[in-house]
Amino acid sequence: MKEKVCEICKRVGKGIFCEYHAKAYYNIIEQYKYWKEAYEELTWEEYLTKLIENPENGKWVKEVAKYLISKKMGRVVYDD
Repeated sequence: MKEKVCEICKRVGKGIFCEYHAKAYYNIIEQYKYWKEAYEELTWEEYLTKLIENPENGKWVKEVAKYLISKKMGRVVYDD
């Protein structure tokens, strides 16, 4: 079976992301509902842009957000 590599950093992973980017992706998905409540009219792409611009966010979150925007992706199915 061919090993899968992270689409962002090329580390070995189980899906399209390594364990670090997968965790960041999971957190991005989980937090979107709270951001949407706070901003009311917040689209997925606007949310990702805000994550990238926020200096409090870490490198992996920003990398995943940039990746999702560049691929024009919504929520990715992540297979464990």
